Amino acid sequence: MFEAFIWMFKAENLKKHLLYFLLTYCSFFAAAMIFSVAAYFLQKYFIFSILCYLIAALLFIAPSLCIQGYFWELTSNIISRDVDIKAANVYNGKIKQVFKIELPTLNTCKFIWRGIASIVATILMFLPFVMLVVTTYFTGVFLLPMVNIGNYESTYLTSYLFLYLFLSSFIPALLWNYARQDSVVAVWNIRKAIFIMGNYTGKYIWNTLLFIVFYVLNYAVIAGIGFLLRVYDGLALDVTAVIRILLFYLLSMAVYFYSLYVYAYLLGTIAPPAEG
Repeated sequence: MFEAFIWMFKAENLKKHLLYFLLTYCSFFAAAMIFSVAAYFLQKYFIFSILCYLIAALLFIAPSLCIQGYFWELTSNIISRDVDIKAANVYNGKIKQVFKIELPTLNTCKFIWRGIASIVATILMFLPFVMLVVTTYFTGVFLLPMVNIGNYESTYLTSYLFLYLFLSSFIPALLWNYARQDSVVAVWNIRKAIFIMGNYTGKYIWNTLLFIVFYVLNYAVIAGIGFLLRVYDGLALDVTAVIRILLFYLLSMAVYFYSLYVYAYLLGTIAPPAEG
Protein backbone atom coordinates (compact mmCIF):
# COMPACT_ATOMS: atom_id res chain seq x y z
CA MET A 1 0.00 0.00 0.00
CA PHE A 2 2.76 2.44 0.93
CA GLU A 3 5.14 1.44 -1.86
CA ALA A 4 3.71 4.09 -4.19
CA PHE A 5 4.81 6.80 -1.75
CA ILE A 6 8.36 5.61 -1.03
CA TRP A 7 9.56 3.69 -4.08
CA MET A 8 11.26 6.69 -5.70
CA PHE A 9 13.69 7.02 -2.79
CA LYS A 10 15.01 3.55 -3.61
CA ALA A 11 15.56 4.34 -7.29
CA GLU A 12 19.05 4.89 -8.63
CA ASN A 13 20.09 8.34 -9.82
CA LEU A 14 17.08 10.10 -8.30
CA LYS A 15 19.23 13.03 -7.20
CA LYS A 16 20.71 13.22 -10.70
CA HIS A 17 17.24 13.46 -12.22
CA LEU A 18 16.11 16.17 -9.80
CA LEU A 19 19.28 18.15 -10.51
CA TYR A 20 18.65 17.69 -14.23
CA PHE A 21 15.21 19.25 -13.96
CA LEU A 22 16.51 22.11 -11.83
CA LEU A 23 19.18 22.91 -14.43
CA THR A 24 16.68 22.45 -17.25
CA TYR A 25 14.29 24.93 -15.67
CA CYS A 26 17.02 27.46 -15.07
CA SER A 27 18.47 27.06 -18.59
CA PHE A 28 15.15 27.48 -20.40
CA PHE A 29 14.10 30.34 -18.14
CA ALA A 30 17.39 32.19 -18.69
CA ALA A 31 17.15 31.68 -22.47
CA ALA A 32 13.52 32.87 -22.47
CA MET A 33 14.48 36.01 -20.57
CA ILE A 34 17.28 36.75 -23.04
CA PHE A 35 14.89 36.53 -25.99
CA SER A 36 12.30 38.62 -24.12
CA VAL A 37 14.84 41.38 -23.55
CA ALA A 38 15.98 41.11 -27.16
CA ALA A 39 12.38 41.48 -28.33
CA TYR A 40 12.03 44.62 -26.24
CA PHE A 41 15.09 46.24 -27.80
CA LEU A 42 14.07 45.14 -31.29
CA GLN A 43 10.64 46.79 -31.22
CA LYS A 44 11.66 48.95 -34.19
CA TYR A 45 11.98 45.78 -36.24
CA PHE A 46 8.49 44.33 -35.90
CA ILE A 47 9.16 40.92 -37.46
CA PHE A 48 12.30 40.24 -35.41
CA SER A 49 10.59 41.45 -32.24
CA ILE A 50 7.60 39.13 -32.75
CA LEU A 51 9.92 36.25 -33.59
CA CYS A 52 11.86 36.79 -30.36
CA TYR A 53 8.63 36.91 -28.35
CA LEU A 54 7.47 33.65 -29.93
CA ILE A 55 10.79 31.96 -29.17
CA ALA A 56 10.63 33.26 -25.59
CA ALA A 57 7.10 31.90 -25.17
CA LEU A 58 8.18 28.48 -26.47
CA LEU A 59 11.16 28.48 -24.12
CA PHE A 60 8.89 29.28 -21.16
CA ILE A 61 6.60 26.39 -22.10
CA ALA A 62 9.39 23.88 -22.83
CA PRO A 63 10.17 22.90 -19.19
CA SER A 64 6.53 21.97 -18.55
CA LEU A 65 6.46 19.86 -21.71
CA CYS A 66 9.75 18.28 -20.66
CA ILE A 67 8.37 17.27 -17.27
CA GLN A 68 5.18 15.98 -18.81
CA GLY A 69 7.13 13.85 -21.26
CA TYR A 70 9.31 12.59 -18.40
CA PHE A 71 6.18 11.54 -16.52
CA TRP A 72 4.96 9.39 -19.40
CA GLU A 73 8.39 7.84 -19.95
CA LEU A 74 8.53 7.08 -16.23
CA THR A 75 5.06 5.52 -16.31
CA SER A 76 6.11 3.42 -19.31
CA ASN A 77 9.13 2.14 -17.38
CA ILE A 78 6.92 1.26 -14.43
CA ILE A 79 4.49 -0.62 -16.68
CA SER A 80 7.34 -2.72 -18.12
CA ARG A 81 9.01 -3.15 -14.71
CA ASP A 82 11.00 -6.23 -13.79
CA VAL A 83 9.93 -8.41 -10.88
CA ASP A 84 12.20 -10.15 -8.40
CA ILE A 85 10.97 -12.96 -6.19
CA LYS A 86 12.24 -12.94 -2.63
CA ALA A 87 11.77 -15.81 -0.23
CA ALA A 88 13.29 -16.93 3.06
CA ASN A 89 16.25 -19.31 3.06
CA VAL A 90 14.08 -21.93 4.68
CA TYR A 91 10.94 -22.12 2.65
CA ASN A 92 8.01 -21.06 4.78
CA GLY A 93 5.47 -20.43 2.06
CA LYS A 94 5.99 -16.67 2.08
CA ILE A 95 7.06 -15.19 -1.24
CA LYS A 96 7.40 -11.49 -1.86
CA GLN A 97 7.44 -9.75 -5.22
CA VAL A 98 9.83 -6.81 -5.49
CA PHE A 99 9.54 -4.44 -8.44
CA LYS A 100 12.72 -3.22 -10.12
CA ILE A 101 12.00 0.13 -11.76
CA GLU A 102 14.53 2.08 -13.77
CA LEU A 103 14.19 5.82 -14.14
CA PRO A 104 14.00 7.09 -17.74
CA THR A 105 17.12 7.95 -19.69
CA LEU A 106 17.52 11.72 -19.61
CA ASN A 107 16.76 13.10 -23.05
CA THR A 108 15.35 16.62 -23.22
CA CYS A 109 14.23 16.49 -26.86
CA LYS A 110 12.48 13.17 -26.35
CA PHE A 111 10.73 14.43 -23.22
CA ILE A 112 9.50 17.59 -24.94
CA TRP A 113 8.27 15.64 -27.95
CA ARG A 114 6.40 13.18 -25.77
CA GLY A 115 5.01 16.05 -23.73
CA ILE A 116 3.52 17.49 -26.92
CA ALA A 117 2.24 14.06 -27.95
CA SER A 118 0.59 13.58 -24.56
CA ILE A 119 -1.42 16.77 -25.06
CA VAL A 120 -2.60 15.50 -28.45
CA ALA A 121 -3.42 12.11 -26.90
CA THR A 122 -5.42 13.75 -24.11
CA ILE A 123 -7.44 15.78 -26.61
CA LEU A 124 -8.12 12.64 -28.67
CA MET A 125 -9.11 10.71 -25.54
CA PHE A 126 -11.67 13.28 -24.44
CA LEU A 127 -13.01 14.00 -27.94
CA PRO A 128 -15.30 10.93 -28.13
CA PHE A 129 -16.42 11.58 -24.55
CA VAL A 130 -17.35 15.18 -25.37
CA MET A 131 -19.12 14.13 -28.57
CA LEU A 132 -21.10 11.49 -26.69
CA VAL A 133 -22.09 13.90 -23.93
CA VAL A 134 -23.12 16.56 -26.44
CA THR A 135 -25.10 13.99 -28.41
CA THR A 136 -26.93 12.74 -25.33
CA TYR A 137 -27.67 16.30 -24.27
CA PHE A 138 -29.33 17.26 -27.56
CA THR A 139 -30.98 13.93 -28.39
CA GLY A 140 -31.97 12.69 -24.94
CA VAL A 141 -30.39 9.28 -25.54
CA PHE A 142 -29.55 7.30 -22.35
CA LEU A 143 -31.65 9.63 -20.20
CA LEU A 144 -33.43 8.04 -17.28
CA PRO A 145 -37.05 9.00 -16.65
CA MET A 146 -37.85 11.44 -13.88
CA VAL A 147 -38.99 9.71 -10.70
CA ASN A 148 -40.09 10.94 -7.31
CA ILE A 149 -38.15 9.66 -4.31
CA GLY A 150 -39.68 10.93 -1.09
CA ASN A 151 -39.55 14.72 -1.20
CA TYR A 152 -36.81 14.73 -3.83
CA GLU A 153 -37.21 14.64 -7.57
CA SER A 154 -34.43 13.11 -9.62
CA THR A 155 -33.89 14.99 -12.84
CA TYR A 156 -32.06 14.35 -16.03
CA LEU A 157 -28.97 15.63 -14.22
CA THR A 158 -28.83 12.30 -12.37
CA SER A 159 -28.61 10.49 -15.68
CA TYR A 160 -25.77 12.69 -16.84
CA LEU A 161 -23.95 12.21 -13.55
CA PHE A 162 -24.01 8.44 -13.94
CA LEU A 163 -22.94 8.79 -17.55
CA TYR A 164 -20.00 11.03 -16.66
CA LEU A 165 -18.88 8.66 -13.88
CA PHE A 166 -19.14 5.69 -16.21
CA LEU A 167 -17.07 7.38 -18.90
CA SER A 168 -14.55 8.67 -16.37
CA SER A 169 -13.92 5.13 -15.10
CA PHE A 170 -12.19 4.36 -18.42
CA ILE A 171 -9.66 7.19 -18.13
CA PRO A 172 -6.95 5.43 -16.04
CA ALA A 173 -6.96 2.38 -18.33
CA LEU A 174 -6.80 4.52 -21.48
CA LEU A 175 -3.92 6.58 -20.07
CA TRP A 176 -2.17 3.38 -19.01
CA ASN A 177 -2.47 2.14 -22.58
CA TYR A 178 -1.08 5.40 -23.95
CA ALA A 179 1.93 5.21 -21.63
CA ARG A 180 2.51 1.59 -22.66
CA GLN A 181 2.30 2.07 -26.42
CA ASP A 182 3.50 5.67 -26.83
CA SER A 183 0.89 6.20 -29.53
CA VAL A 184 -1.62 9.04 -29.45
CA VAL A 185 -4.39 6.80 -30.81
CA ALA A 186 -3.80 4.24 -28.04
CA VAL A 187 -6.29 6.24 -25.97
CA TRP A 188 -9.02 4.96 -28.30
CA ASN A 189 -8.33 1.30 -27.52
CA ILE A 190 -11.51 0.70 -25.54
CA ARG A 191 -11.15 -3.07 -25.86
CA LYS A 192 -7.84 -3.03 -23.97
CA ALA A 193 -9.28 -0.68 -21.36
CA ILE A 194 -12.21 -3.03 -20.74
CA PHE A 195 -9.80 -5.97 -20.53
CA ILE A 196 -7.69 -4.22 -17.88
CA MET A 197 -10.73 -3.08 -15.90
CA GLY A 198 -12.39 -6.49 -16.07
CA ASN A 199 -9.38 -8.65 -15.23
CA TYR A 200 -7.74 -6.48 -12.57
CA THR A 201 -10.79 -4.79 -11.12
CA GLY A 202 -9.65 -4.74 -7.48
CA LYS A 203 -6.24 -3.26 -8.22
CA TYR A 204 -7.75 -0.87 -10.74
CA ILE A 205 -10.30 0.54 -8.30
CA TRP A 206 -7.80 0.68 -5.43
CA ASN A 207 -5.15 2.57 -7.41
CA THR A 208 -7.74 4.95 -8.81
CA LEU A 209 -9.07 5.73 -5.34
CA LEU A 210 -5.53 6.27 -4.03
CA PHE A 211 -4.85 8.54 -7.00
CA ILE A 212 -7.90 10.68 -6.20
CA VAL A 213 -7.21 10.81 -2.45
CA PHE A 214 -3.55 11.70 -3.00
CA TYR A 215 -4.53 14.39 -5.50
CA VAL A 216 -6.82 16.03 -2.93
CA LEU A 217 -4.17 15.75 -0.19
CA ASN A 218 -1.53 17.10 -2.55
CA TYR A 219 -3.67 20.14 -3.32
CA ALA A 220 -4.36 20.62 0.40
CA VAL A 221 -0.64 20.51 1.24
CA ILE A 222 0.23 23.15 -1.36
CA ALA A 223 -2.68 25.32 -0.23
CA GLY A 224 -1.54 24.86 3.38
CA ILE A 225 2.00 25.91 2.54
CA GLY A 226 0.64 29.02 0.85
CA PHE A 227 -1.50 29.80 3.89
CA LEU A 228 1.41 29.37 6.32
CA LEU A 229 3.66 31.55 4.19
CA ARG A 230 0.86 34.10 3.75
CA VAL A 231 1.27 34.26 -0.02
CA TYR A 232 -2.47 34.86 -0.44
CA ASP A 233 -2.53 37.98 1.70
CA GLY A 234 -1.84 40.36 -1.18
CA LEU A 235 1.06 42.00 0.62
CA ALA A 236 3.27 44.58 -1.04
CA LEU A 237 6.27 43.14 -2.80
CA ASP A 238 8.82 43.97 -0.15
CA VAL A 239 11.84 41.81 0.61
CA THR A 240 9.94 39.61 3.05
CA ALA A 241 7.09 39.00 0.61
CA VAL A 242 9.50 38.10 -2.19
CA ILE A 243 11.28 35.60 0.07
CA ARG A 244 7.94 34.06 1.03
CA ILE A 245 6.88 33.75 -2.59
CA LEU A 246 10.18 32.17 -3.59
CA LEU A 247 10.00 29.76 -0.66
CA PHE A 248 6.42 28.87 -1.58
CA TYR A 249 7.48 28.26 -5.17
CA LEU A 250 10.38 26.00 -4.15
CA LEU A 251 8.31 23.99 -1.69
CA SER A 252 5.47 23.67 -4.20
CA MET A 253 7.88 22.41 -6.85
CA ALA A 254 9.26 19.85 -4.38
CA VAL A 255 5.73 18.59 -3.67
CA TYR A 256 4.98 18.61 -7.40
CA PHE A 257 8.02 16.52 -8.32
CA TYR A 258 7.32 14.06 -5.54
CA SER A 259 3.72 13.71 -6.73
CA LEU A 260 4.90 12.88 -10.27
CA TYR A 261 6.54 9.70 -9.01
CA VAL A 262 3.50 8.76 -6.95
CA TYR A 263 1.07 9.32 -9.81
CA ALA A 264 3.29 7.42 -12.25
CA TYR A 265 3.47 4.44 -9.89
CA LEU A 266 -0.28 4.36 -9.23
CA LEU A 267 -1.06 4.58 -12.94
CA GLY A 268 1.66 2.17 -14.04
CA THR A 269 0.72 -0.58 -11.59
CA ILE A 270 -3.02 -0.88 -12.28
CA ALA A 271 -2.07 -4.04 -14.19
CA PRO A 272 0.70 -6.63 -13.64
CA PRO A 273 4.01 -6.42 -15.57
CA ALA A 274 2.90 -9.22 -17.89
CA GLU A 275 0.44 -6.84 -19.54
CA GLY A 276 3.22 -4.39 -20.36
